[in-house]
Amino acid sequence: MAINESEPTTEVDAINIYFLAAPEDEPQCIAIKKYLTPIVRSSKRPIEIESDFDIPPGQDVKEYKQKLYEAEIVLAFISSDFINDDEIYARTQKVIERYNRDETIMLPILVRNCMWKSTPFVNLTLLPKNYQPLNNKQYWNSEDDALTAVVTDIYEAIKNFTYESRLEMERAEMKVAEALEDAEIENSPPAPEKEKPVKAAARTQVEKPRENKKAQRVNQQAQQQRSKKTANATMQVDWRKKYYRNVLWKRALAYYLDNLITALPAMFLAMILWFMVSVSLYPDSPEEVSDTETTFVLLFSIFFYFIICAIFESSKYRGTFGKMILKLEITDRNGNRITFFKAFWRNIFRMITAYSYMLIIPLIIQIFTFRKTKKLFHDQFSSTVVGEKIKR
Repeated sequence: MAINESEPTTEVDAINIYFLAAPEDEPQCIAIKKYLTPIVRSSKRPIEIESDFDIPPGQDVKEYKQKLYEAEIVLAFISSDFINDDEIYARTQKVIERYNRDETIMLPILVRNCMWKSTPFVNLTLLPKNYQPLNNKQYWNSEDDALTAVVTDIYEAIKNFTYESRLEMERAEMKVAEALEDAEIENSPPAPEKEKPVKAAARTQVEKPRENKKAQRVNQQAQQQRSKKTANATMQVDWRKKYYRNVLWKRALAYYLDNLITALPAMFLAMILWFMVSVSLYPDSPEEVSDTETTFVLLFSIFFYFIICAIFESSKYRGTFGKMILKLEITDRNGNRITFFKAFWRNIFRMITAYSYMLIIPLIIQIFTFRKTKKLFHDQFSSTVVGEKIKR
């Protein structure tokens, strides 16, 4: 008589993935979620994707956002808005704390270029792995290529995560089996010595090395996965103050180098012009050049300085000599090369801003406005972003 026994069904926990992004990067979140759909459908383990932009109607917003702190994988969409957003920063701090406790996996995605090398995300594997922002149209043949590259890397992270979970399950199963075996040995009555079969003893001697090898292999694989995950340095939780300090000194040094490399030749050119004007107008007594003419020559040298800076910032180099030395570049908010006229007016605003700080009051106003906008005056007026130099 055959008896049909149904195998017990066990629920498999879903992999929770949360998209952490600034509101300005919502289109990129929607696009990546769309490209992840085939992976979600074909995954043997259920995958749940959540973000601030998918809150169901009627759901408590604060309660829903708490799911970020329960996610196994957090995708951080890195951009200047992500770094400067106060709410995103506070939530990122809690995610970093969970990451440092080995409770979550954090994958930074470079959506738009910014000074990300001064953030703690430089210690993680940045996606795309070629360090090209998703909006870099000069590198990617199409938006599909950029999104496919990122989703492929995310898929690898999901596979590694499920593999590590499987190793942990195998280790747990081996511990349970060892505990049951020890319990059976303790509860079983001792067998007389004359009844101990030689074959059973031989089989035990063969099986033990096999079990030891299996346990050693599982432990070795788990150790490899753990070492991969902990290879990165522990990330600093309160990182944004240090970030702004790094940005400030880099940009200040770039400005100093610009004045040294570009402004000094412009002043030298002004002196030559002044000498040519004085000799041509007053060959007998060049010292009779009026203050107005001298001022005109100086203004011309400053104008020449603005022209040189604008030419380089609007060129393929995307930066002045100082920015190129410090491996920085300037773009618009969409990552495109800025026009010559935008670069020209931006440099005028930059000089006015820099020298206005000497009057103290503009500096105080800048400090208060920076707390809100996280931008300098000339960046805000020209709608430009300074980011890391990337290879195209």
